[in-house]
Amino acid sequence: MKISMRRSSGAALALAGLLALGACGSEGNSDAGTSQAQGESVDAGEKVDAGELAKRMVAAMEKAGSGTMTMDTGGEKATGDFKYVDGKLQQHTKVPVEGSEMEIIAVGDFVYLKGLPEQAKPWVKIDPNATDPISQMFKGIAEGGISDPTKMADNLKGTQATVTSKDGDNTTYEFTVDSAKALGTTPTPSPSPSASASSLTMTYVLDKEDRPVTISTKVADQSIKVTYADWGKKVDIAQPPADQVGPITMPTPAAS
Repeated sequence: MKISMRRSSGAALALAGLLALGACGSEGNSDAGTSQAQGESVDAGEKVDAGELAKRMVAAMEKAGSGTMTMDTGGEKATGDFKYVDGKLQQHTKVPVEGSEMEIIAVGDFVYLKGLPEQAKPWVKIDPNATDPISQMFKGIAEGGISDPTKMADNLKGTQATVTSKDGDNTTYEFTVDSAKALGTTPTPSPSPSASASSLTMTYVLDKEDRPVTISTKVADQSIKVTYADWGKKVDIAQPPADQVGPITMPTPAAS
């Protein structure tokens, strides 16, 4: 069985969507000391700091403790559970990829994948310090979204989010930010000054308690929408049994 770059990229795109969730976690005490208090009304057209907005989600999601999510990566939907343990985000997600399924568990500082072909064990462990291409694809998740999920929120400070609509108890915020700024990485030179492929357009829909209803991310021609539900639901997430986990083996390239 061969693995194509398209399959690997599909899984990477799905995991990239979890950055949106990672931006809503915190490690230790979440300080939501912002210019807008939880539940304070804002009107369409008003602007707020995107970093402060994300920090409000930190406090709201941690207070809820757990929930479920459905992630639409453009035609296929992933589903998963998440919870906070000692201020750290844990996730268990199932992602459809090219007619099969990839299972992802993010616990502590690591990501475990099930569904990669040509592996000695059912699960492989992604180490953010590894240099193989697959580990590197998931490095941002393992390093930023999981071990330090406040990183993205901090990087958004100074970016202005606009209130685009209010619908009952839900408020919609939208902002655009350079992906390197959002992720705290070194920007990649653009082919031209007008190139905008590195810009992220993000839309947050928050309920009256500042919990996300949806988080949508668009970059170039790719988009991800994560929908949240079942706040406070009891979920159990644990790393796979040790005897089921092995080091990643690079698959044989598909014949041209």
